[in-house]
Amino acid sequence: MSSPAPTARAAAPILILLLACVAQFMLILDDTIVNVALPTVGADLGFSERDLSWVVNAYFLTFGGFLLIGGRVADRFGARRMFLISLAAFAAASAVCGAAWSPEVLVGARAVQGLAAAMLSPAALAILLATFREGPERSRALAAWASLIGLGAATGLLAGGAITEALDWRWVFLINLPVALVALAVVPRVIPKDDLSGARTAPNVGGALLGTAALLLLVFTVVETDGAGWTSARTLGGFGVVLLLGALFVLSEARSTSPLLPRTLLRRRQPMTANGLVLLAAAGLMAMFFFQTLFMQRVLGYGALQTGLSFLPFSVSMGLASVVTGKLLTRVDPRLPVAGGMLLAAVGLYLMSTLTPESSYLGHLAPSLAITAYGVGTAFVVAMEIATGGAEDRDGGLASALLTTGQQIGSAIGIAAMVTIATDRTTDELTRGTTPLLAQTDGFTAAFGVMMFLMLFAAVATVAFLRPTGERAHAPARGAGQTSPGAAD
Repeated sequence: MSSPAPTARAAAPILILLLACVAQFMLILDDTIVNVALPTVGADLGFSERDLSWVVNAYFLTFGGFLLIGGRVADRFGARRMFLISLAAFAAASAVCGAAWSPEVLVGARAVQGLAAAMLSPAALAILLATFREGPERSRALAAWASLIGLGAATGLLAGGAITEALDWRWVFLINLPVALVALAVVPRVIPKDDLSGARTAPNVGGALLGTAALLLLVFTVVETDGAGWTSARTLGGFGVVLLLGALFVLSEARSTSPLLPRTLLRRRQPMTANGLVLLAAAGLMAMFFFQTLFMQRVLGYGALQTGLSFLPFSVSMGLASVVTGKLLTRVDPRLPVAGGMLLAAVGLYLMSTLTPESSYLGHLAPSLAITAYGVGTAFVVAMEIATGGAEDRDGGLASALLTTGQQIGSAIGIAAMVTIATDRTTDELTRGTTPLLAQTDGFTAAFGVMMFLMLFAAVATVAFLRPTGERAHAPARGAGQTSPGAAD
């Protein structure tokens, strides 16, 4: 009779993957779960129409702005320790959101949620990277992680609609508490203690402050364009200050003996290119969720629950794409699934750009969602594997933070840019005498058309900038102290 010890050891990586994915799923869920509930939240707490957007934007702002610091904090103080601390902080902030009695309290608590998420997400992915070394096991683990982006966002819309209609909008936030409490109880029993013997010295504090300030101001300036406009003095001035802060950040990093972004990481062409592709794809993906939610409710007349249920084909298709791509990841040139996935997503977005108020769900809407999801799911799995490939344990948090920064910054910029495009098109159509329903539809479809071109651009960039790496299929699994063949790319 065999000893149970090997079984326990074999189960540990799976449990660690489950914990990391549950944490990340909860963070992505909060990107969209509140969207469907916003009208109810605004009426209950007395938000003005303009201020209501900050229930979403406050989370994007701090989540995207503090990720680089979050990655370095995880590397410096230990991924498991920061996982526990930030998960507890996220749960506490969720509880305050659920109990909020004024707009100021809710927006403030959402900002704290985003800050905790910026610490939690890099720690979770760093734990995953340390558990699964280079090779097929890491590829499959990252496939599961990549699927969470679309699945979490789509599930957030479904859950937000169901909870708002069946219970109360406050449960949109309170649902995080039981998940976090279970995870907090399990983590000390499953995830090994942090090994800080090789920990770095404190990173460049001045550079960290400058980089974080630049990211925060960038996200803030972009989300405020909905009211100020892209060409206003306020917006242009904000971008000017962002450029100044960015230049000071680069200068500070160049002079530092312990830079926030190590030069060896920035010189690796493949991961940095993959991070840029993830940013482009996230910009299109999250904007698509935002506008499809509006199209279903304002044009097709769907209720909150029906809107959420309508995204089921997206969730199923993206999950399937992640599983299939994860199994094939080490056998093909990575440019093929990334470029092919982006092209397929462009086809789905093209179909969305032809939607009308008479479009049927089964004949038009569901197929466009499923096609877009399969394409994005395929591309994300490979891009994420490239972005984190070869990361050493001590840099896992930073590699994770760069990846998630691309997701969050891309999401904020994508939504803000598409809102401007849709609003301008709708306004133009109304001045021509088009009915409000058709004018609004034209605005939405114009945004979907721009998203299509964004995916086409990403496909071209993949072919132009990613290198073929056929040796990946034959490369043996590497240990913690080894780098990948493309580490110098």
